[in-house]
Amino acid sequence: MRRFLLLLMVFPLYGYAGSAVLKQSLWAKASQLAGVHPNTLYGIALQETGMRWHDRTFRPWPWTIYVNKGGAGIKSGPYRYPTKEAAVKALTVMLDQGVTNIDVGLMQVNLRWNGHRVRDKKLLIDPSVNIMVAAGILKDVHVGNGLRQAVARYHSFNAGRGAAYSTKVKRYETILDEKFE
Repeated sequence: MRRFLLLLMVFPLYGYAGSAVLKQSLWAKASQLAGVHPNTLYGIALQETGMRWHDRTFRPWPWTIYVNKGGAGIKSGPYRYPTKEAAVKALTVMLDQGVTNIDVGLMQVNLRWNGHRVRDKKLLIDPSVNIMVAAGILKDVHVGNGLRQAVARYHSFNAGRGAAYSTKVKRYETILDEKFE
């Protein structure tokens, strides 16, 4: 059952049931919390951790950690792990060595700025927790801002970086809208 739920959460961008699946999944629940369309949330996931899978689909990879600022022998950059357990183990090592400026999981929740949103930072490896935390972040930055600005601020409060990010997410939303609506 858990594998089926994970498949619902990370359906292929090309070649599956599309937005209908999003509307019946955790993506829909999270998007209601954030006040956005499920395609927006999924577009963020694609921008953050999207990759080409062995079946040639392009989907987010949930066991991703991005080290923004390394230290203690841990280099900056992306790390993709084959399993949840491997990602949790790696995250534990990073945290134990004092590396905290890292983005975790499907939606790349930054521990430095948003680690306070979970009681145990390792919970962010779980896709369902990660998506709901990301929705909470998006909700917080959406208040008083339009959707494009909220998506930009999900990534960065630097106007230029945020705008470029928002444009990339919008591209994924457009693909999802055209392909599946």
